[in-house]
Amino acid sequence: MACLPLRIRNFDADDIEELSRIDEICFPADIAFTRGEIIFYLYHLKSIARVAESSGKIIGFVMARLEGQSIARVITLDVVPEFRQRNIGTALMERLHRELKKQGIEKSFLEVAVLNTPAQRLYEKLQYRYLETLTGYYHGREDAYRMVRTSS
Repeated sequence: MACLPLRIRNFDADDIEELSRIDEICFPADIAFTRGEIIFYLYHLKSIARVAESSGKIIGFVMARLEGQSIARVITLDVVPEFRQRNIGTALMERLHRELKKQGIEKSFLEVAVLNTPAQRLYEKLQYRYLETLTGYYHGREDAYRMVRTSS
């Protein structure tokens, strides 16, 4: 796939509707975050959110929350389907990891659906390792893996 001109930036209030729309595209309706949940995570005092743009269009985003002195949890990583396989998710996660390191975060956790093999491969490439299986994590119907990455 061709490389895109990519800009990663902080989110701003004007992005909320588009981020909500992207999350609805990326996940089934019963798993996607509501607009209110997205607002909660974006404005939480201990949250980090970054947006990927190409040609002025938002094509992905990542949200994480600090959960202690040295731990963070990746809330979601969303890339619009037609822009996947172009290293956008990797770029967002690498930016997030750099910012977490600056803040002294040593471990980051995330959950990924057992059936979402492409996402698992991305996280493995980013040095996440499997910790445990969470039975029924997604509304009692779908299992997830909890993964962890330790800063080096």
